[in-house]
Amino acid sequence: MARARIDRAAADGVRTSLLSAGGAAGLEVAGFDVVGEVLGTTVMQIGWSGYGGCGASFGLGSFAPAVVSGSSRWSGYAPYVQAVRQGRDTALNRLLQEAAALGADGVVGVRFTDERMDATKREFMALGTAVRSRGRQRPTSPFTTELGGQDVAKLLAAGWVPVGMAYGISVAVRHDDWRTQRQNSVWAGNVEITGYTELLNHTRADARRDFTVRAGRLGADAALLSGIWTRMWPVEIGENHTDHVAECVLTGTAVASFRPGTPATTSSLTILPLRRMR
Repeated sequence: MARARIDRAAADGVRTSLLSAGGAAGLEVAGFDVVGEVLGTTVMQIGWSGYGGCGASFGLGSFAPAVVSGSSRWSGYAPYVQAVRQGRDTALNRLLQEAAALGADGVVGVRFTDERMDATKREFMALGTAVRSRGRQRPTSPFTTELGGQDVAKLLAAGWVPVGMAYGISVAVRHDDWRTQRQNSVWAGNVEITGYTELLNHTRADARRDFTVRAGRLGADAALLSGIWTRMWPVEIGENHTDHVAECVLTGTAVASFRPGTPATTSSLTILPLRRMR
Protein backbone atom coordinates (compact mmCIF):
# COMPACT_ATOMS: atom_id res chain seq x y z
CA MET A 1 0.00 0.00 0.00
CA ALA A 2 2.86 2.38 0.81
CA ARG A 3 4.51 1.72 -2.55
CA ALA A 4 1.20 2.28 -4.37
CA ARG A 5 0.64 5.56 -2.51
CA ILE A 6 4.11 6.80 -3.44
CA ASP A 7 3.66 5.80 -7.09
CA ARG A 8 0.28 7.53 -7.15
CA ALA A 9 1.75 10.74 -5.76
CA ALA A 10 4.54 10.65 -8.35
CA ALA A 11 2.09 10.09 -11.21
CA ASP A 12 -0.42 12.74 -10.10
CA GLY A 13 2.18 15.30 -9.12
CA VAL A 14 0.12 16.18 -6.03
CA ARG A 15 2.24 16.82 -2.93
CA THR A 16 0.28 16.41 0.28
CA SER A 17 1.47 18.14 3.42
CA LEU A 18 0.61 18.27 7.11
CA LEU A 19 2.26 21.66 7.53
CA SER A 20 0.52 24.92 8.32
CA ALA A 21 0.82 27.80 5.89
CA GLY A 22 3.36 29.44 8.18
CA GLY A 23 5.34 26.22 8.51
CA ALA A 24 5.50 25.71 4.75
CA ALA A 25 6.60 29.32 4.27
CA GLY A 26 9.32 28.92 6.91
CA LEU A 27 10.74 25.86 5.18
CA GLU A 28 10.63 27.67 1.84
CA VAL A 29 12.77 30.46 3.27
CA ALA A 30 15.14 27.89 4.82
CA GLY A 31 15.68 26.28 1.41
CA PHE A 32 13.41 23.23 1.57
CA ASP A 33 10.67 22.04 -0.76
CA VAL A 34 7.77 19.90 0.42
CA VAL A 35 7.89 16.40 -1.07
CA GLY A 36 4.78 14.87 0.45
CA GLU A 37 3.11 13.26 3.43
CA VAL A 38 4.74 10.06 4.72
CA LEU A 39 3.76 7.56 7.39
CA GLY A 40 4.83 4.34 9.00
CA THR A 41 2.70 1.96 11.04
CA THR A 42 2.79 -1.39 12.80
CA VAL A 43 0.46 -3.42 15.01
CA MET A 44 2.09 -5.07 18.02
CA GLN A 45 0.72 -7.70 20.38
CA ILE A 46 1.88 -6.89 23.89
CA GLY A 47 0.48 -9.59 26.09
CA TRP A 48 3.19 -10.06 28.73
CA SER A 49 4.35 -6.96 30.51
CA GLY A 50 7.06 -8.71 32.48
CA TYR A 51 5.72 -7.89 35.93
CA GLY A 52 4.80 -10.99 37.86
CA GLY A 53 3.50 -10.35 41.35
CA CYS A 54 4.18 -8.24 44.36
CA GLY A 55 6.62 -5.37 44.09
CA ALA A 56 7.78 -6.18 47.62
CA SER A 57 9.84 -9.00 46.10
CA PHE A 58 12.23 -6.25 44.98
CA GLY A 59 12.56 -4.76 48.47
CA LEU A 60 11.23 -6.06 51.81
CA GLY A 61 10.43 -4.31 55.05
CA SER A 62 8.82 -0.94 55.75
CA PHE A 63 10.63 0.67 52.80
CA ALA A 64 10.28 -0.69 49.26
CA PRO A 65 12.47 0.86 46.53
CA ALA A 66 11.12 1.64 43.07
CA VAL A 67 12.34 -0.77 40.40
CA VAL A 68 12.69 0.86 36.98
CA SER A 69 12.62 -0.94 33.65
CA GLY A 70 16.03 0.49 32.76
CA SER A 71 17.76 -1.41 35.57
CA SER A 72 18.08 -4.59 33.48
CA ARG A 73 16.26 -6.46 30.75
CA TRP A 74 14.34 -8.46 33.36
CA SER A 75 13.50 -5.72 35.88
CA GLY A 76 9.87 -4.92 36.51
CA TYR A 77 8.21 -3.93 33.24
CA ALA A 78 11.32 -4.13 31.04
CA PRO A 79 9.70 -6.55 28.50
CA TYR A 80 6.76 -4.14 28.14
CA VAL A 81 9.08 -1.20 27.49
CA GLN A 82 11.06 -3.23 24.95
CA ALA A 83 7.85 -4.07 23.09
CA VAL A 84 6.71 -0.43 23.05
CA ARG A 85 10.15 0.64 21.84
CA GLN A 86 10.01 -1.95 19.05
CA GLY A 87 6.62 -0.63 17.95
CA ARG A 88 7.78 3.00 17.88
CA ASP A 89 11.05 2.18 16.13
CA THR A 90 9.33 0.05 13.49
CA ALA A 91 6.80 2.79 12.70
CA LEU A 92 9.56 5.41 12.48
CA ASN A 93 11.76 3.22 10.26
CA ARG A 94 8.88 2.64 7.85
CA LEU A 95 8.23 6.38 7.74
CA LEU A 96 11.90 6.87 6.83
CA GLN A 97 11.66 4.23 4.09
CA GLU A 98 8.79 6.16 2.51
CA ALA A 99 10.72 9.42 2.78
CA ALA A 100 13.80 7.87 1.16
CA ALA A 101 11.66 6.44 -1.66
CA LEU A 102 10.42 9.98 -2.35
CA GLY A 103 13.97 11.32 -2.46
CA ALA A 104 13.47 13.37 0.71
CA ASP A 105 16.23 14.75 2.91
CA GLY A 106 14.12 14.88 6.04
CA VAL A 107 10.72 14.56 7.66
CA VAL A 108 9.39 17.45 9.77
CA GLY A 109 6.44 17.71 12.13
CA VAL A 110 6.55 13.99 12.93
CA ARG A 111 3.79 12.84 15.28
CA PHE A 112 3.47 9.49 17.01
CA THR A 113 0.16 7.85 17.83
CA ASP A 114 -0.34 4.82 20.05
CA GLU A 115 -3.82 3.33 19.70
CA ARG A 116 -5.04 0.38 21.77
CA MET A 117 -7.06 -1.95 19.56
CA ASP A 118 -7.94 -4.38 22.36
CA ALA A 119 -6.44 -5.67 25.59
CA THR A 120 -3.22 -6.88 23.94
CA LYS A 121 -2.97 -5.26 20.49
CA ARG A 122 -1.72 -1.72 19.82
CA GLU A 123 -1.08 0.21 16.63
CA PHE A 124 1.94 2.51 16.54
CA MET A 125 1.99 5.13 13.79
CA ALA A 126 4.45 7.86 12.80
CA LEU A 127 3.18 10.58 10.47
CA GLY A 128 4.99 13.60 9.04
CA THR A 129 5.84 15.74 6.00
CA ALA A 130 8.85 14.83 3.86
CA VAL A 131 11.02 17.72 2.61
CA ARG A 132 13.95 18.05 0.19
CA SER A 133 16.77 20.58 0.40
CA ARG A 134 17.58 22.82 -2.55
CA GLY A 135 21.20 23.00 -1.42
CA ARG A 136 24.14 20.99 -2.68
CA GLN A 137 24.93 19.27 0.60
CA ARG A 138 22.61 16.32 1.22
CA PRO A 139 22.41 14.03 4.26
CA THR A 140 23.24 10.35 3.82
CA SER A 141 19.81 9.44 5.23
CA PRO A 142 16.67 11.52 5.93
CA PHE A 143 16.49 13.24 9.29
CA THR A 144 13.35 13.27 11.44
CA THR A 145 12.08 15.91 13.82
CA GLU A 146 8.94 16.73 15.75
CA LEU A 147 9.50 20.42 15.06
CA GLY A 148 7.27 22.19 12.56
CA GLY A 149 8.47 24.17 9.57
CA GLN A 150 8.90 27.50 11.38
CA ASP A 151 10.91 25.98 14.23
CA VAL A 152 13.12 24.05 11.79
CA ALA A 153 13.86 27.31 9.96
CA LYS A 154 14.69 29.00 13.28
CA LEU A 155 16.93 26.09 14.25
CA LEU A 156 18.91 26.27 10.99
CA ALA A 157 19.28 30.04 11.27
CA ALA A 158 20.80 29.57 14.73
CA GLY A 159 23.43 27.14 13.45
CA TRP A 160 21.81 23.85 14.43
CA VAL A 161 20.61 21.02 12.22
CA PRO A 162 18.14 18.26 13.24
CA VAL A 163 19.70 14.80 13.34
CA GLY A 164 16.76 12.64 14.31
CA MET A 165 13.97 12.06 16.76
CA ALA A 166 14.82 10.79 20.21
CA TYR A 167 12.66 9.50 23.01
CA GLY A 168 13.07 7.94 26.42
CA ILE A 169 10.75 5.41 28.03
CA SER A 170 10.66 4.02 31.53
CA VAL A 171 8.16 2.08 33.64
CA ALA A 172 8.72 1.53 37.35
CA VAL A 173 6.91 -0.50 39.99
CA ARG A 174 6.88 0.13 43.74
CA HIS A 175 5.24 -1.81 46.54
CA ASP A 176 2.86 0.17 48.75
CA ASP A 177 4.86 -0.39 51.93
CA TRP A 178 3.76 0.41 55.47
CA ARG A 179 4.87 4.04 55.28
CA THR A 180 3.02 4.61 51.99
CA GLN A 181 -0.15 3.03 53.34
CA ARG A 182 0.00 5.17 56.47
CA GLN A 183 0.47 8.40 54.49
CA ASN A 184 -2.35 7.40 52.11
CA SER A 185 -4.80 6.77 54.94
CA VAL A 186 -7.95 8.89 55.19
CA TRP A 187 -6.74 9.84 58.69
CA ALA A 188 -3.34 11.10 57.52
CA GLY A 189 -4.50 14.60 56.63
CA ASN A 190 -2.72 16.77 54.07
CA VAL A 191 0.67 15.08 53.82
CA GLU A 192 3.05 14.09 51.05
CA ILE A 193 2.88 10.45 49.99
CA THR A 194 6.63 10.04 49.75
CA GLY A 195 6.42 6.60 48.14
CA TYR A 196 4.48 7.98 45.16
CA THR A 197 6.86 10.94 44.86
CA GLU A 198 9.82 8.57 44.81
CA LEU A 199 8.16 6.34 42.22
CA LEU A 200 7.49 9.24 39.85
CA ASN A 201 10.95 10.76 40.35
CA HIS A 202 12.69 7.45 39.65
CA THR A 203 10.60 6.85 36.54
CA ARG A 204 11.25 10.32 35.09
CA ALA A 205 14.97 10.15 35.88
CA ASP A 206 15.27 6.76 34.16
CA ALA A 207 13.33 8.01 31.11
CA ARG A 208 15.62 11.05 30.97
CA ARG A 209 18.70 8.80 31.01
CA ASP A 210 17.22 6.68 28.24
CA PHE A 211 16.45 9.81 26.19
CA THR A 212 20.01 11.10 26.61
CA VAL A 213 21.57 7.79 25.57
CA ARG A 214 19.40 7.46 22.47
CA ALA A 215 20.05 11.07 21.42
CA GLY A 216 23.78 10.55 21.89
CA ARG A 217 23.74 7.49 19.65
CA LEU A 218 22.45 9.71 16.85
CA GLY A 219 25.64 11.76 17.06
CA ALA A 220 23.90 14.78 18.55
CA ASP A 221 25.48 17.70 20.38
CA ALA A 222 22.24 18.60 22.14
CA ALA A 223 18.58 17.71 22.24
CA LEU A 224 15.36 19.70 22.15
CA LEU A 225 12.81 18.39 24.63
CA SER A 226 9.33 18.76 23.20
CA GLY A 227 7.17 16.76 25.58
CA ILE A 228 6.97 14.67 28.73
CA TRP A 229 4.07 12.34 29.49
CA THR A 230 3.60 10.57 32.83
CA ARG A 231 0.91 8.38 34.34
CA MET A 232 0.59 6.26 37.49
CA TRP A 233 -1.89 3.52 38.31
CA PRO A 234 -2.53 0.95 41.07
CA VAL A 235 -2.13 -2.79 40.67
CA GLU A 236 -4.22 -4.92 43.01
CA ILE A 237 -2.12 -7.91 44.09
CA GLY A 238 -4.53 -9.25 46.68
CA GLU A 239 -6.88 -8.21 49.41
CA ASN A 240 -5.51 -5.08 51.12
CA HIS A 241 -2.36 -5.44 49.04
CA THR A 242 -1.57 -2.87 46.35
CA ASP A 243 1.44 -1.88 44.28
CA HIS A 244 1.73 1.21 42.08
CA VAL A 245 3.22 1.48 38.60
CA ALA A 246 4.36 4.66 36.83
CA GLU A 247 5.21 5.20 33.16
CA CYS A 248 7.07 8.15 31.65
CA VAL A 249 7.80 9.02 28.01
CA LEU A 250 10.08 11.90 26.95
CA THR A 251 10.15 13.01 23.31
CA GLY A 252 12.30 15.45 21.41
CA THR A 253 14.75 16.08 18.58
CA ALA A 254 18.48 15.39 18.59
CA VAL A 255 20.41 18.27 17.00
CA ALA A 256 23.99 18.93 15.90
CA SER A 257 25.86 22.22 15.59
CA PHE A 258 27.18 23.05 12.11
CA ARG A 259 28.30 26.60 12.90
CA PRO A 260 30.42 26.48 16.08
CA GLY A 261 30.55 29.66 18.07
CA THR A 262 27.29 31.06 16.71
CA PRO A 263 24.96 32.01 19.57
CA ALA A 264 21.66 30.16 19.37
CA THR A 265 18.58 32.33 19.08
CA THR A 266 16.14 29.57 20.01
CA SER A 267 14.86 31.07 23.23
CA SER A 268 11.44 29.51 22.61
CA LEU A 269 12.95 25.99 22.60
CA THR A 270 14.25 24.00 25.56
CA ILE A 271 17.76 22.72 24.78
CA LEU A 272 19.23 19.82 26.73
CA PRO A 273 23.07 19.75 26.33
CA LEU A 274 24.12 16.11 26.15
CA ARG A 275 27.78 16.59 27.02
CA ARG A 276 26.94 17.83 30.50
CA MET A 277 24.86 14.74 31.25
CA ARG A 278 27.37 12.14 30.16
